[in-house]
Amino acid sequence: MAFVSKITKNLLSFLLRDSPETRALKAESDQIRRELSRISMRDNYTGYVKVERRLVAVDTQLGEARSKDSSRRTIYEFGLRWGLYGVLAFVLVVISIFYRYTPVVVFGDNFSFDPFGRVLSFPTGVPNAVSTVFWIVVNNFVARTVAGYVK
Repeated sequence: MAFVSKITKNLLSFLLRDSPETRALKAESDQIRRELSRISMRDNYTGYVKVERRLVAVDTQLGEARSKDSSRRTIYEFGLRWGLYGVLAFVLVVISIFYRYTPVVVFGDNFSFDPFGRVLSFPTGVPNAVSTVFWIVVNNFVARTVAGYVK
């Protein structure tokens, strides 16, 4: 569950690209900027102002299109992230319920986990064992710690 945010970030960048409207407006804006760079303000002021007004209008439309894309992206990001959290939480709860009395690791009698042996083996009741519930909790903590260092 610790890497859900990293997974969704990569998945969203792959799934959600700019809309065709945004791409078309970007291309038009770039083309108008190139045209504007070719016009001299000194020699042709009225032409320069007309092209600049067109550029401002296209940039305004581009901002609106990006705003729509941003809100759509936020909705998808929220839904995907919490959906994955929900699925993983459900899977971990199911595993915890069905395998709660099954130890993950049983150590020999030469190991003594006193005074934490009962916590490690809860609810299995097997001495010197690590229960599934404890294993999931520890793995979740370690994964969150590692995810904090991964960029």
